[in-house]
Amino acid sequence: MLEFQTPELLRMPLQELCLHTKLLAPTNCPVVDFLMKAPDPPPALIVKNALQMLKSIDAMDPWEDLTELGFHLTELSVEPHLGKMVLCAIVLRCLDPVLTIACALAYRDPFVLPTLASQKHAAMLCRKRFTAGTFSDHMVLLRAFQAWQKARSDGWERAFCEKNFLSQATMQIIVGMRTQLLGQLRASGFVRARGGIDIRDVNANSENWAVVKAALVAGMYPNLVHVDRQNLVLTASKEKKVRFHPTSVLSQPRYKKIPPVNGQTAAVEALPTDWLIYDEMTRAHRIANIRCCSVVTPITVALFCGPARLPSNALQASASCQGDRLSSDSSDSEMEDRTTSNVSLLKLDEWLHLKLDSEVCNLSL
Repeated sequence: MLEFQTPELLRMPLQELCLHTKLLAPTNCPVVDFLMKAPDPPPALIVKNALQMLKSIDAMDPWEDLTELGFHLTELSVEPHLGKMVLCAIVLRCLDPVLTIACALAYRDPFVLPTLASQKHAAMLCRKRFTAGTFSDHMVLLRAFQAWQKARSDGWERAFCEKNFLSQATMQIIVGMRTQLLGQLRASGFVRARGGIDIRDVNANSENWAVVKAALVAGMYPNLVHVDRQNLVLTASKEKKVRFHPTSVLSQPRYKKIPPVNGQTAAVEALPTDWLIYDEMTRAHRIANIRCCSVVTPITVALFCGPARLPSNALQASASCQGDRLSSDSSDSEMEDRTTSNVSLLKLDEWLHLKLDSEVCNLSL
């Protein structure tokens, strides 16, 4: 047992720490230099990575000054990317489901991991029942919470949690976090008691899963992976091969007769689109695993990923280029056409490139 408790500076999320440090640090004092003056500072390299992430989500500008979004994120009690997700949900008018998902991600997975092999299989089946055919771990979190709320109102929440391998204590904490976060949104003026942005108005699209996913994509960026259909593997900006974490509903092949060794390949082949968002990437024995994933379409990626303001050279004409083809009639409920034609290339960042049909280019000009 440690003689002294680990300093809070080393326990809190670094991105959140960097945001609040910017509010306290003297003018023109870099965040890294300010934090290095602490008795037990976090590693400088990790701080720089956190700052780069804040810049990528537009919470900071290139000079480490807080943007308007960054100031708003300091008022929310969740990590910056989850805060951005919630604020985008208000704009897209789907606050309630995104509030639930954000609080579940901010705390912990409400599902209990059993020790017995037979129970592990039953627990995964429970997760898959909540997917509703959406290829989404985020939908699992949302539907599980909604079903638990109904069970609680009907007076059998304990039996419901035992049946579905859910932690009742975790659910209660998520409820408290939702209440706290909604209170902070009210205090900041994002949600009002009445008028144009009252609680009913900010939930006008809460039943539209495509809109909810748009808010998730805006918050999860740059946590994206792409499906390599030729090799049937997942790739990320800095990883040539990524695997689903065993707890993800997307990791399980749709057919029981597929051997476990081929399970990941079968799972990737079954994906209906070529892009996915994820909450966390971990590494075990040189293998990168992604947790809490959802499939998304290129049109959603094109609209809600990348910086708020694209550079002037982001759209480039090219007859042959690498990336997903995006047609003007694409939607989040259908697969995109991948035929080859004379297209333009939309560069959202150094890795995220999308091909656009000429029709889309004409619409954007």
